[in-house]
Amino acid sequence: MTTLERTLAKALTEIVIRLDLSDDDAIASEATVEVLQPVINLLQDLPEQDRQALVELINQFAQEETDPERQLTAWEAPETLGLLT
Repeated sequence: MTTLERTLAKALTEIVIRLDLSDDDAIASEATVEVLQPVINLLQDLPEQDRQALVELINQFAQEETDPERQLTAWEAPETLGLLT
């Protein structure tokens, strides 16, 4: 993986964590879906090999996470993003 790919995967993971853990008063559930749905659609168009590589990167980031709540959300990110089939 290139530095760019790792950075983009990390940024995507961070967005999922922040959206998932945000207070419902700050970001409505509907807004979260609105933000993530186009991303999910794009990711589903990736070849299986690329989706698997992204899952592996996200899992690496989850392992590195020290906050238990953020770590759990990171572990769930591949499913949230529709990467697991």
